Amino acid sequence: MVHAPVVLATLMLAGAAPVPDEAAMWKAVFSLERPVPATRTRSESELLKGGATAYGVLVKVARVGGMEQALAAAGPTSSCSITAASRFTAMRPDRSILPTKAVDLAARMLMEDAALRQRAQRSEEPFERGLALAAASRVPATQVEALAAMRLEPDPKLRLWATAFAECFTRLAEKRNDGSAEALNAAAKELAELADEVRAPLRCVEPAELEPVLVDELARGLAESAGYSSSDDAMTLSVRRENGERVELSPACALAAYDAAAAKGGYDEGLLKPLATTMHGDLKLRKAAGQRLARDLDHVQEHRRNYLAAELVLAGHEVPRKVTFDMTRLPSMNIELEAAVRQGNPEAKAAIQKLILCSSDMDQREMALLGYVGTKAAADKAYALARQCPAGKAAAVAALVRMKDPRALKLLPQAMEDWGFNQEALKRALLEAYTPKLGEQLRALEAKGNNQARSAVQYLKAANVMKP
Repeated sequence: MVHAPVVLATLMLAGAAPVPDEAAMWKAVFSLERPVPATRTRSESELLKGGATAYGVLVKVARVGGMEQALAAAGPTSSCSITAASRFTAMRPDRSILPTKAVDLAARMLMEDAALRQRAQRSEEPFERGLALAAASRVPATQVEALAAMRLEPDPKLRLWATAFAECFTRLAEKRNDGSAEALNAAAKELAELADEVRAPLRCVEPAELEPVLVDELARGLAESAGYSSSDDAMTLSVRRENGERVELSPACALAAYDAAAAKGGYDEGLLKPLATTMHGDLKLRKAAGQRLARDLDHVQEHRRNYLAAELVLAGHEVPRKVTFDMTRLPSMNIELEAAVRQGNPEAKAAIQKLILCSSDMDQREMALLGYVGTKAAADKAYALARQCPAGKAAAVAALVRMKDPRALKLLPQAMEDWGFNQEALKRALLEAYTPKLGEQLRALEAKGNNQARSAVQYLKAANVMKP
């Protein structure tokens, strides 16, 4: 006799859908990159039927590409995902094929399965909550629900992303004119108010505008320098915050931010290095940035310390730390070698001569270093190489200029027509060994429409070496 509970259990097991095998789901995911279309189609179908097990595997693969890529890939049927991602990234991230396909399938599953979607919206993982939000780009009917789920979002970056999605959802709803715009607009306003609590000014022009919260984040490593842009004599530095947004700083704000963060124990060299080595428009600010970096070299990572010190020396700053170079790696240590000779290292001149004599004819950038040797033989070598090596013309002329060799005037027009390699060496030599005759020649070349000469004249004027 078979007991009723056993019969009931047997019937239940027989009628229940089998739980997908996770190993099979992983195999299906990796098959998405197979070259045969039929294999890819079969794998997609298997994953879309795999329920929560398949979704869990897809999310793990999707996370490899990062949040920005997931946002950009989750909503291909609208511009919302791209709009949100570009708001917080300098450029669209590279897309690897497999994570992108995983995002696409996971988003489709979320839009087709309400229970799965709601579970993702309540997930402890910010990535899944962001994916659920972005996936709503595909199905307008789910967008009010998606925005409502973000009201209590604890992650600052996702709260800011939610405002971008809300704005985009509302804009598209107005174009559709399907009656959903009012509800979406109300949700967008509410999210915008919540986002204001984590949003920082996107630009600081005067040091007085510097937000204490940004200083605190820099000091704690929760914000960091993220490059710079410049045009003519204007420069803007970027800082990327933990919440994903970028703050643009003027040079004065960058210096103030560095000082304030350093006072709290945070040293971000990226805030000052562009000012100290690249900026030419404000010499006082350039000098101040260089002084601080030279003072704080001990706070720079050890493997970068010597190189940064060399860069500062080449930029004209006084650096107490003595720059070193490795005699066995001379071809890859031009910056350090030039800095060492500028600091008076007695071994540097001998190393320069060895480097030049042993240098390949294919790369003559090191020729500029001959200017520090200062002998007639070095000048003759530079002159001969300037005539013989088109790729090294600018570097060789830089050496002649630094030695104040009159032959530099003869070769300068050719160097301005064909820069070759190491233009920066020629600029530095013109700045540090400037003579009125060089200035006359540069002005004459500028008058003839030579762009390189025009750039050199602007550079020398900005440095107060050439009179306006």
